[in-house]
Amino acid sequence: MSDIQKEPEVVQNTVSLQKLRVSALFKAVSILLGAFVVQFVASMLCLIGLAVYVMAVHGGDKESLVGTLTHIISDYTMVISLVYAGITILWCGTLYFRWQWREKPFPYRKALGGKRIPGAVALGFGACIILTVIVGLAAQVCPKAFEGYQELMDTLDISSSILAVPYVMLLGPIAEEFIFRGVILDRLRPAFSFWIANAFQAALFGVFHMNLIQGLYAFALGMILGMVVEVTGTVFASMATHITFNTTSVLLEILSDQATSLYEQLFGGIIIVAALCFGTGMHYYVTEWKKR
Repeated sequence: MSDIQKEPEVVQNTVSLQKLRVSALFKAVSILLGAFVVQFVASMLCLIGLAVYVMAVHGGDKESLVGTLTHIISDYTMVISLVYAGITILWCGTLYFRWQWREKPFPYRKALGGKRIPGAVALGFGACIILTVIVGLAAQVCPKAFEGYQELMDTLDISSSILAVPYVMLLGPIAEEFIFRGVILDRLRPAFSFWIANAFQAALFGVFHMNLIQGLYAFALGMILGMVVEVTGTVFASMATHITFNTTSVLLEILSDQATSLYEQLFGGIIIVAALCFGTGMHYYVTEWKKR
């Protein structure tokens, strides 16, 4: 085939690729906006449920509604989060499993076997400690920049609501993995190289947190989680990493609050173990990625 004959085909392929990329970006942003809509719907459903409860128990006057809401504000916030997570898991879980280019049946035993889950857990533990230390040091340097971040973290404090435990340690990570490493990365991957698609989904993951500080470390975590999915081929591996990350954060919080002196004694050792876990996990997954 001559160069003249090849030229129209090259142009056509380029146009098709551009259309595919525009479509992928549109779908990715649409999913993100859909997640915000689900949050709004969850808040409305909970508000309606609370109003019905107040009407049934207290007669439905405005003062009773405000008083009840003020009294249970922490639990109410977590109920909204749990409802949002449940809806999202159903919605994005369905999209994830129905996505047309996914291998069916998927070899989960092979994908999650060997060192992959231990490596994913090591990454989650190590990344949590390292990012926590980095954020803590940065907060000492620029305390004003972290005021909004601290307020956000206070809403997820398990001491303020026991309902924070199932959300932070389980349902929240599962929902976020289905959204970003499941549905969004799936839509981007056929149109872009892995690292471009991964960076974009991680950026959207950061935007989703609606806070500059949390957004930055969410971006860093999102890049790691995307690599885990790329190597294993399944979002269930990144869920293991994400759940470990959040669980480690909660356990550290409990240890620092309930056993401060012990926490201070163990802190140096925890950092060393975390660095070893993170380095080992990263080495394994980077090596596995290069093999692909």
